[in-house]
Amino acid sequence: MKQLLIVDDERGSRESLKAIFQTDYELLLAQNADQATEMLSHSRVDLALLDVMLPGKDGVTLLKEIQAMYPDVPVIMCSASTEVQPVVDAVRTGADDYITKPFDVTAIRLAVKRALERSALRRRVEVLQTEVSREYPIDGIIGESPAFRKALDDARKAAESEATVLIVGESGTGKELVARSIHAWSTRRDDPFVPVHCAALPETLIESELFGHERGAFTSADKQKVGRFDLAGSGTLFFDEVSEMPLTTQVKLLRVLQEREFMRVGGTRVIRTEARIIGATNRDLKELVAEKRFRDDLYYRLSVVPVCLPPLRERPDDIPLLIEYFFNQFAQGLTVQTRGFAPEAVDIMLRYTWPGNIRELRNVIERMLVLHGKNPWIIPEFLPEEFGGGSRAAPVADDGQSLQAAVNEYERALIERALNAAGGVQTRAAKALGTTRRILKYRMEKLNIPANGQPRKANTSTP
Repeated sequence: MKQLLIVDDERGSRESLKAIFQTDYELLLAQNADQATEMLSHSRVDLALLDVMLPGKDGVTLLKEIQAMYPDVPVIMCSASTEVQPVVDAVRTGADDYITKPFDVTAIRLAVKRALERSALRRRVEVLQTEVSREYPIDGIIGESPAFRKALDDARKAAESEATVLIVGESGTGKELVARSIHAWSTRRDDPFVPVHCAALPETLIESELFGHERGAFTSADKQKVGRFDLAGSGTLFFDEVSEMPLTTQVKLLRVLQEREFMRVGGTRVIRTEARIIGATNRDLKELVAEKRFRDDLYYRLSVVPVCLPPLRERPDDIPLLIEYFFNQFAQGLTVQTRGFAPEAVDIMLRYTWPGNIRELRNVIERMLVLHGKNPWIIPEFLPEEFGGGSRAAPVADDGQSLQAAVNEYERALIERALNAAGGVQTRAAKALGTTRRILKYRMEKLNIPANGQPRKANTSTP
């Protein structure tokens, strides 16, 4: 049961409020600000009802203290005065509502109900924002490969403008994460980010979802419904898999992009929108345009700034970075004893084609930690069968040398030659090899290549 704090120096007012609320709420009754402060420090209060005129410390001062110490507690001010200034002071300080005496029972019940609902809604929003931040962390954009860095540079430049953006990439490459990053980097960061997953919306409902509908627009429309454009306000509207949008809806989206206005289904009133549009697709929209399955005018409106995300197989240098990132992310929430992925397992993961891209990599790492997190290292035998590295023996060449040993020997020669040409400067050698210094350093440690000209001792800390 919700708990209300009632603070009023008049016994009659306290008793009146007690009679109004005692059947629906638990009550704490205080005669002054000091008593109220003491109760707040020892009890969980869901809402406070404060009289403006209190002995000693007045109600507005107490309101300021509650706002500073207990910002999640909504406050309703009460007063017998009909002057405007106390109302203005209370509202400016952050009161949720203002009620005059004598109390109108219906009005004060409704005010408390609404304040509690708003408070619960704020908490739900905070929880959702936390969950979204955990699922789509801006610092989760990991990668140093040239193609990926170019995509991020394009995204950052787009964020500084108001241009429409089209993010292109295979499924699992992080399109929504990049879209959320563009929003977070832009001046709209404090406004809503509203995703629309076009493939998940039935064709019969998509227009109602986007634009809303008026009461009576169709059989089951018993009340007005606001759409995603209303929810986005001046924020960002993200159309994921925009290629799946029906042609009839494409026409209406085009009008919104051109005219910045729309009408609800069944409505006659034109509504203006300031929302920014970001689209994403894993399809070739040019092919769909040629097949008459996507409007060419909409394509050109969407792709003002294209951002092309490369698939994971085209950025193998980033795989160790992503493994490290996701390992640290999941290890915090799981009870694991493993020290990480063994170099042999990482080698196999580097050669895998990753059809599911980053999403697949993330899932594999989580699976490995759940199933094998008690082991000292994640070794090749633990990897899924599709990696082909399980318990199979390494192929053996005709001269008795394993294929992996031959590959390592060739790679060692390449790295040593590049280091010699670069005078031992790893950054230069990495650039000549078309990789990053971090990856080069990892490969040097794996292949026991010395950085100081002295032979490296064998590494016995890994399997």
